[in-house]
Amino acid sequence: MFTLVNAVVLVVGIVFLFNGYVIFNRGREDIALFVMSLVVGGGLIFVALFPDIFEVVATLLGLEWKARAMLVLSNLTLFVVVTYLFNRIGKLYERLSKVNEELSLLKEELEEQSDE
Repeated sequence: MFTLVNAVVLVVGIVFLFNGYVIFNRGREDIALFVMSLVVGGGLIFVALFPDIFEVVATLLGLEWKARAMLVLSNLTLFVVVTYLFNRIGKLYERLSKVNEELSLLKEELEEQSDE
């Protein structure tokens, strides 16, 4: 049965896929972000179209209710996404620190040249 929740999940999945396409099409060439968008968006679309898949997942995991299977999978997905984002933030912080250091060195060099 297709419900309002399924429709919302389908739209959110399509937005994730579109966002990944836009990022990749702009030439930013961030393959990891593109793949993450594809996986999350594709997963959401799959769940929206086949909501009964959680019955199978619940059975495989030995859980009584499909709601518990949904919670387990959503928490695992959030864990992966948050870990990925923390990793990206750390790398961006390192790059920003390096740019600031180089900018300071260039500024100092420029000041020394202007004093001469």
